[in-house]
Amino acid sequence: MLPDQLTNHQREIIEKPVDSSIFIEGPAQSGKTTACIARLARIFENYPGHQILIISPQQSLAQPYRDILHQNRFRLGGMPKISTMSGISRDLVQIFWPVIKPVFNFKGVSSQPVFLSLETAQFSLSRIIKPLLEKGYFQSVKIDPQRLLSQIIDNLNKTAIHGLALNEIASRLNSGATDPSMLENSFKQVEECAFLFRSFCFENNLIDFSLLMEISHRYLFSEKLPQEYVQARYKVLIADNIEEDTPIAHEFYRQCLKSFPSSTFVFDSGGGYRTFLGADAENAYGLQKKCEHKVIFKQPIRTNTQINAFRSGLLACINQESDKLTPKDFSENIKLTVYQFLPEMVDGIVNQIEDLIQRGILQNQIAVLTPYLSDVLKFSFTKKLKEKGIQAQTHRPSREYLSSSAIQAILTLAKIAHPEWEMPVSHYEFRDCLMRFIEDMDIIRAEQASKALLANQEQGQTIRPFDEIKNDTLRECITLKIGDDLQKLSQWIEEYSHKQKPPLDIFIQKIFGEILSQPQFTLHNDLDAATEIARIIQSIRMFRSFSSEVYNFDELSLGKTYIESINQGLLPSSFSGTQLNNEGILISPAHTFLMQNRSVKYQFWLDIGSLGWWERLYQPLTNPYVYQKNWTNKEKWNETKEYNINQLMMAKLINGLLLRCEEAIFVSILQTNEYGTQNNGPLLRAFQKMIRQSRKTAGA
Repeated sequence: MLPDQLTNHQREIIEKPVDSSIFIEGPAQSGKTTACIARLARIFENYPGHQILIISPQQSLAQPYRDILHQNRFRLGGMPKISTMSGISRDLVQIFWPVIKPVFNFKGVSSQPVFLSLETAQFSLSRIIKPLLEKGYFQSVKIDPQRLLSQIIDNLNKTAIHGLALNEIASRLNSGATDPSMLENSFKQVEECAFLFRSFCFENNLIDFSLLMEISHRYLFSEKLPQEYVQARYKVLIADNIEEDTPIAHEFYRQCLKSFPSSTFVFDSGGGYRTFLGADAENAYGLQKKCEHKVIFKQPIRTNTQINAFRSGLLACINQESDKLTPKDFSENIKLTVYQFLPEMVDGIVNQIEDLIQRGILQNQIAVLTPYLSDVLKFSFTKKLKEKGIQAQTHRPSREYLSSSAIQAILTLAKIAHPEWEMPVSHYEFRDCLMRFIEDMDIIRAEQASKALLANQEQGQTIRPFDEIKNDTLRECITLKIGDDLQKLSQWIEEYSHKQKPPLDIFIQKIFGEILSQPQFTLHNDLDAATEIARIIQSIRMFRSFSSEVYNFDELSLGKTYIESINQGLLPSSFSGTQLNNEGILISPAHTFLMQNRSVKYQFWLDIGSLGWWERLYQPLTNPYVYQKNWTNKEKWNETKEYNINQLMMAKLINGLLLRCEEAIFVSILQTNEYGTQNNGPLLRAFQKMIRQSRKTAGA
């Protein structure tokens, strides 16, 4: 942004003394981050780049800083360090490991710690609690294994980021249960599993996120030696979106305020979307009392008057503040459509998107938002948009690549090529695999080919050659061209079976490079699929390195273990935190869109009657609110507290979305959802109230 385009508040930030502490507060899209980036130019006049530390709660929120730094505008003294709190902690643990190891009584023989990803933490925990489940643990709660693992780990993480001891888990969960008697025993078992997992980490020099945060709290942010290192290494701190960060991060920021000559904190008023992950906006706001200067940005730079008025009115309806004014007419900017069934909604929205694009709207200025992005919704929208030649990108951090058809198909080939794993492949899996990789293979031909060519895996030759099909009618139906491709695939796997078999990641790399990426196969020039396969190769290598070191698995059987862990719902760590390419229509959960911290011209809200816009995901064995600073075990969770929390978080969500929309919102009401039921959730009721009040204001 040019100097003459800056607002008065942004100029004020730039002109503040470099060696001072500043607290910047304001709503989303009000130019706070832009002001910090512009201030960097002044900071570089006084400090070399390697002395500057930029921290955000997650990598995506720091993207504006990366973009500007990569434009070669600032190069003096190297590049600033851009990281997250866990990234900084991890660096410090590696540096001070010789001191940390005896302090925390790590007993492993390795010279360096092994940092666990979500994937490897869940894998390790699953092996620890398997004998306990066989004894009858957690019988009082109905929950699938993957969710059980994730909720135990969530409790570990919450205690750590709030500076609590593990022996508080059961009592806090008990205070947060609406009916403690039903789950009291399960809460004790969660605490027991947490202690077992922590002991396993100490025995093997393993550090998961929770232990990393505990080490930070108990040593890195309190002891003299690491503090002196940080003070000598960095002189400037810029911490953006601090309302989405944890109390542990805020503790580090307070230490920096005491020792860094220059500190800048950016607080998004109305934020706090990551509360379920441990964010504490109230604690973050306390930093403003420690800063020398405070600058308040009052409103977004690009304010749409009608949308802003609608935002105020809708929030008043959500918060049941009937005395607030509502706009008389919002039909130009808020477009409501009622649909009977899901396919009708998908068709209607795709047609509206096509109309916008034909009017000259860029595809990356349109976002389709929903509380949860199911496989059905993802497939329906991407398929319909592709049919109209419209590019789309979906973003589901926890599942995005696992549901990829290319990955599912290549793992099917891995199971076929390794019959010794004894992982049977159904003809339906093989059919889908053929449709994904063979050009012009429709479902009819794939069905016939899969039944004819998938051999009994016990016989060793797992895919029969196409030449062995003697039925001329069947050969003609499949076609000789497709048959030639099938022949090449079966021949490659046959030759592979007679060689010494490499680890799974090498197998995928070889079959992709030698067969599937060749011109006659569908992955030729498919850059998206290539990216997905590269990510899973990276994930397998990380898993292989961890498992061979900790569990001494041999590299061949490790492939089977990896696929089994995926089937159990354990998520590959390299699949999370991916950056969007800012091209095409974005289809995303609403919370994920907010954490990209970008605005678009047009938003589509799907099925506002869904309870997903209001209620938090049901997690019987964890509760993010009972670990917060202001919670005491004397309190009891009840329906009133649950209702108030849901209302507050829905208001934050809607406020954030509307602040990030510049032109119009297309709102859909679905009378019968994908599960065949009707929805009448609180967001829909707030809209209905809003419409009634608007009509009343207009005299209708």
